[in-house]
Amino acid sequence: MKWSITQLRKYQGKPFEFDQTVNFNHLIDKLGLIDLSEIRVKGQLDVKSNEVVADMHLTGAYTMEDARTLEPVKVPIDIETTEIFDSEGHEYSDGEDDENEHYHLAVSGMIDLRDIAEELVIIEKPIRAVADDSSIDDMLQGGHGWDVIDEDQLEESEQAEANDSKTVDPRLQKLQQFYDEKQ
Repeated sequence: MKWSITQLRKYQGKPFEFDQTVNFNHLIDKLGLIDLSEIRVKGQLDVKSNEVVADMHLTGAYTMEDARTLEPVKVPIDIETTEIFDSEGHEYSDGEDDENEHYHLAVSGMIDLRDIAEELVIIEKPIRAVADDSSIDDMLQGGHGWDVIDEDQLEESEQAEANDSKTVDPRLQKLQQFYDEKQ
């Protein structure tokens, strides 16, 4: 997904179309994914006098853990963007202006869309995924050393603990009698 500007100048006046698949498996651990499909990058490059406009459409799928059940869930990737490459080396401000985030310098006379595609895959990853067919009833109800309880069960357990604290351990019965006699 790398082309030289001189190579693209042959297509000035008509768009240069591309359709490639890219593998970003190195992002699986970094993004906390179960899997990441190959990303299909499709689009066209329009060569203007001093810039190259790249219209890109990325498709693929993240495989993530369901936030409720921890089961694998496929989350589709469907990103469309327009990126502009300056072929003459004009400096655009690197400020945080939204209008400049799609401007890039053509480094060494090359247009490289792979880095932009990788950045889009990272940025567009959702924080969490929930399967369409999962419900709150499917949530994990317990694990090793823990259980999920509702408020009624919590109140019952607190009352049971309070009652247990009032009863005296039979081994300490004599001590309780001594305490009662002093009062």
